[in-house]
Amino acid sequence: MSRAKIEEPHKKIRQKSIKVRFNETEYERVLKRQSGNTLAGWLRQVALGIVPIHQADADLVRNIGRIGSNLNQLARYVNTQKTIDQNVHNEIVAIRSMLQQLIAKNIADAVAEDDSNDC
Repeated sequence: MSRAKIEEPHKKIRQKSIKVRFNETEYERVLKRQSGNTLAGWLRQVALGIVPIHQADADLVRNIGRIGSNLNQLARYVNTQKTIDQNVHNEIVAIRSMLQQLIAKNIADAVAEDDSNDC
């Protein structure tokens, strides 16, 4: 009994290609913007209007995790005490402030990165 390779009907082989030329500056900008494993895959996604997913900043993920942990501790306290005292309120205000700062910093970093890529 032989095992023949079964071709999936929904999987189409890519047979068409497009050649694109870049000058050195353009090429470096493309490489800086690339996300994903391969340049070809990323260019295909961009050309087809698929928004590439950028890798999250590890520091941002850690900070959000810490904030979430603090918020869970506060929620647990409030649920057991059935009240919100001034300390809990102050912690919630501090968490909100940290989140706003993280959001503002990451927006500013993203805008600065886009501006530097436009040069």
